[in-house]
Amino acid sequence: MRRIRVRAARLLLRGIAAVALALAVTLSATPTPAKASDSNGSYWVFVDILISAYEKGSDGRYTPAEINELIQQVIGAVNGAKTDVLARLDSETTNELRAKAEAALTKAELLRVPWLAGPAINSMHDAAYSAKAHLATVRDSDAALNDVGKAMIVLFTELNAAYLMVDADEGTNLAQAQRPYFRQGLEYLIREMTPDCSYGGVPNAGMISYGCSYDGRSVRAVYWAGTNTYSIDDGPPISGQIRETVVQDFLMADTARVLAQQALDVLLRNGVPLP
Repeated sequence: MRRIRVRAARLLLRGIAAVALALAVTLSATPTPAKASDSNGSYWVFVDILISAYEKGSDGRYTPAEINELIQQVIGAVNGAKTDVLARLDSETTNELRAKAEAALTKAELLRVPWLAGPAINSMHDAAYSAKAHLATVRDSDAALNDVGKAMIVLFTELNAAYLMVDADEGTNLAQAQRPYFRQGLEYLIREMTPDCSYGGVPNAGMISYGCSYDGRSVRAVYWAGTNTYSIDDGPPISGQIRETVVQDFLMADTARVLAQQALDVLLRNGVPLP
């Protein structure tokens, strides 16, 4: 993948600095997807930012004001998630990635200063692709895969916005070129984070159970033929037979898997191919 070269004393984005002085920092009003846990609280905004980036460019171009707003959104989101991202990478297997992620997230503020953005974007590029590659390293650890997956989503979303800033100024196509690799990483993460599930119960007595587990957590759904309903962990009845995806989503609601699925859906809706 192409990286950004530092160009001394040259603005990466004409007009952005002037617009930044005139605009208040505003966050996207794009609705956050439904979620069942606060564990992903500081991460859902990155899905919103992906959506916002596509909406801003829906007419085929980005104005300086739109790019400035997008960069402000990213900086705010990064500042909100940085502490949690780095805390999750504090292990022997993720130390190298942690150092790269810390550099990339800290340098997000440099996107406010166009002539300093080049080295910051290089750092973001290295960290995002390191996180993607690290998924395979930690694939046998549910907890580590979840943590690295969240970091990858944050870092690629940050990189996407930074590349859009460059593309708007230089007429390049860097953001579009890196999205297929983001899609590839998301699909790999979703596959590897599939929970272990199995059926049980006493079918002859009209009772079927379906249990799933992941990272030491488990849920169990029970279906009763007499009422044609099922419940998850003794929750309210749900009409019909057990839907496996509903049970799995219930278990994985606070993990990187649900974030990855939402981000992947955004990319697929906008025609992003695999590399």
